[in-house]
Formats: sequence, C-alpha cells, structure tokens
Amino acid sequence: MKSFLKILASIVLMGGFLWAAFRNVDWTLLTSAFETATPIWLILSGIIVILSCIPRAWRWCLLLKPIAPEVSLRSAFWAVLVAYAGNAVFPRAGEVARALALEKDHPVGVSAILATVVIERLLDVLALLIIFGVVLFFAREQIGAAFPGLEQVALLSLPIIICALVSLGLLSAYGERGLSFVERTIAYVSPTLASKITDLLRSFIKGMSAINTVEGYAGIIVSTVILNAFYFLATFLPLYSFNLPQQYDLGLFEALVIMAIATVGIVIPTPGGTGTYHFFCAQALHLFYHVPEALALAFATSVHAVTFFTFILLGGPSLVRLMWHSKKEKKALK
Repeated sequence: MKSFLKILASIVLMGGFLWAAFRNVDWTLLTSAFETATPIWLILSGIIVILSCIPRAWRWCLLLKPIAPEVSLRSAFWAVLVAYAGNAVFPRAGEVARALALEKDHPVGVSAILATVVIERLLDVLALLIIFGVVLFFAREQIGAAFPGLEQVALLSLPIIICALVSLGLLSAYGERGLSFVERTIAYVSPTLASKITDLLRSFIKGMSAINTVEGYAGIIVSTVILNAFYFLATFLPLYSFNLPQQYDLGLFEALVIMAIATVGIVIPTPGGTGTYHFFCAQALHLFYHVPEALALAFATSVHAVTFFTFILLGGPSLVRLMWHSKKEKKALK
C-alpha cells in the first residue's frame, strides 16, 4: 500500500506539472516548432548523456572501494544505466535497482551499496545547490519573480546538505567512538531505533572512508565537475537545434541558468522527471529570455525525450533482466 501510494502521488505530480506546462500552449505552434528542429544537435546531446554515466560510475567506484574494491568501471557504468532506466519508470526506484544490479555480481550486501548511493546523491544535491547559488547571484530578481520561494528552498537546503556531509565526515573520522555516542543518545528514545540507525551509519562510514584521502577528495571533485560539465553540454547543444542562440542571444551562462532551473524539476519525484522538467525548463526559457512558450516547450520536450528514451533503450533490457532474476529468486525461496 505504501509503495502504491508513492507511485500514485508521483503520477499525480507528473500530471499536474504536465497540465501546468501545456495548458496555454498553441498546439499548432508547438508542432511547427518541432518541425524546425535540427536533429544532429539532439543526437549529440543523447551521446553526451550516455558519456555522463562514465564520471558518475567512476565517482561511485571511489565510494565503493572500501567495501567492493573489485568493482570495475564497466560494472558500475551498467548499474548506473539500470538506475536511470528504473527512475524513468518509478521515481527513486532506480537507486535500489542500481544496488541490486551491482550486488548480483558483487555480493557485498545491498545495504552497504545503498549507503554509497545515498552519499553520491548528497554530493549531487550539493553540486546542484552550488551551481544554483552561482546562478542566483547573477539572476536573483529573475528567479524570484518567475519562481517565488525557490530561492528560500535552495538557501534552506544548502546548510542541511552541508551539515549531513559534515556529520558523516565526523562520524567517519571518529569511527566506532562516534557511533557509540550516536547509539547512546538515540537509545534514550528507542534502543531498537538506535541499533538500526547505528547499523545504517556504519555502512555510511565505510562509504565515506574512501573520501578520507587526498586521492579520494581529488577523485570526487574531478568526477563531479566532469559529470556536471556533461550535463551542461547536454543542455547547451540542443539550443542550436532550435536556433535559440541566434534568435534570442542565448549563450553559455543562459544555458547554465536553464540547466540549474530545469534540474530542480528532476529533483521532484516524478517518473523520469516527466512534467516537472518540462515545466521548469520551459518556464525558464519563456520568462527569463522571452522565448515563445510553444518553442520553449518544444525544446524542453525534445531534450527530455532524448534523455528519457536513451536511458530506456540502454538500461531498460538490463532492468527487465534484473526484475526477472529477482522474481525467480523469490519463487525459489518459497
């Protein structure tokens, strides 16, 4: 029931944002905008989306090193594709699918692998907030007028994410002493809860231990920068597909603004960012740079479709095999 309600809520969110994005669009103009697109730039964007999985897989390998040093970049790469395919169908389900896909060939424990996935997601959110902070510094009035409250959410989220990472870092530094302190503190409320949280934090510490070296810090920073550079290119190049740089003077910084705003839509839990990406990306183009609504939606829809179907085509078969394998294992256990 809990899973059903989560899926239902995500579908409702998706429908609501799709309605908000397309409710005022002229469908004749939208069709014309699609027809003017130059496919080569969208194809290049799809290739870059695939390449972006390499730095993500590399960063994940760094986090996995203390618990699964034998994991290859290739194995992590395919598990990441499975995750993206899973997220395209069910929000956040891809993270579990990623852990299961890797654990199938490297049985080190799903909970330990999931701990590294959580740390990686925290790094993603931190990177997004840093990019959003840069954008906010130069376009604060525009963002405030177009998306009231978004600035406050970002400013509130940043210290929370930083505190979470610092706390995990301190726990990693103090090891069992830090865990004992956490367990004793929570035990005043619930000994059972204290035991569960301590076990989970122990898995986090194993993942964090990979960062506590110069090579670890350098690898995490470099892979994160490359990853976001690929995301930026995947947004920037499709602008030329619709001739937006020439018509509306959109350059590198404008592409960064669009990427930052559109990525907010990806954070909201809808299947594959459907609806949320369309809304935030199109609104940024339309309200910030006066791109006609139909053209802005054509751009957002095309970029989203390229990413969505790329991950479904490449990661979908492995996801189906993983689901079939899990189903057979459950039957065998019965």
